[in-house]
Amino acid sequence: MDVSDEELYTKHKDDLVRYATALVGPAHAEDVVAAVVLRVLKQGGFGKLADPRPYLFRAVLNESRGVWRRRGRTVSVEDIPLHTSAEDHHLLDIVLGLPVRQRAVVYLVYWEGLTIRETAELMQVVPGTVKRYLHLAREKIRGVLS
Repeated sequence: MDVSDEELYTKHKDDLVRYATALVGPAHAEDVVAAVVLRVLKQGGFGKLADPRPYLFRAVLNESRGVWRRRGRTVSVEDIPLHTSAEDHHLLDIVLGLPVRQRAVVYLVYWEGLTIRETAELMQVVPGTVKRYLHLAREKIRGVLS
C-alpha cells in the first residue's frame, strides 16, 4: 500500500516538532521541521525513503545543529512554556546548555522513554554512541549541580 507524502508528514509531524523544540526551542522548531520536509520533497518525497522516521529524526538533528551554529546557543528555559518548579527549571536550563547531540539523546531517552537501541535507530548511530552521549550529558549535569 502506497502512503502519500501528506499522510507520512501528518503521521510524523508532531513527534518531529516536539523533538526540534527540545533541540532549538519553540521559536525555531517548526522552521527546522519545515526545512527538513522541503528538502525531502525536493529529493523525490517520502516514498524514496526506506524508513522515513529515522531519516527524519536524523535530519531534524542535523538541521538543529545548523541552527545552533548560525545563531548561537540562545535557548533558555524561559523560551519553553512549562509548569515546573524552580528546581526543575534549573535542571532543564542545564539540559538546554548541553551540545545538541547530547540534548537529543537526553530528550529521546528520558522524555520520550526510548531505549538505547531505539534512540540509536532514530539517530542512525550505533548504540555505543548513544551511551557515550548519555554519559557525557550526565557528567555535565553532575558537574553543574555539584
